[in-house]
Amino acid sequence: MASSSDKPYWRQLEDWLLDNEIEHFTSRELAGALNVDPTTASMLIGAYLIAQRGTRSETLYVLKRQGRTSRAVWSVGHHIADVDLIGRTLRDDIAIKVMSAFRPDLDRIKAKNPRAARYCEAKIEAVMSGALAVLAVALDQHSE
Repeated sequence: MASSSDKPYWRQLEDWLLDNEIEHFTSRELAGALNVDPTTASMLIGAYLIAQRGTRSETLYVLKRQGRTSRAVWSVGHHIADVDLIGRTLRDDIAIKVMSAFRPDLDRIKAKNPRAARYCEAKIEAVMSGALAVLAVALDQHSE
């Protein structure tokens, strides 16, 4: 790997967070700060996520993401607002994944059978405004 440290990747990221009291960062900022390539920075983040999700996690922080891909902004926190952020990110991720898995096939059906276009659009609308709306409501509910 690109890092010369003997520490696990997740621990290297945690040390950086501790040393710099970082609240928000991007993978690009992490790569620059640690003088590693972007792939290594992404691996550090991924390793931290795996470590924090482990049943015997030793991580000091809860790392969370806002946004997607290389533009994602990472932050640490364990407050109620962080729960809401994680929920919104989940909803956005699912919406994007549903559309990338669902729409291309329905668009192809529409191209092959224009009479099916209205039905395909209705299915897309049903998923986006129906199923994903239910997910949004579930994520927005607060337990007393």
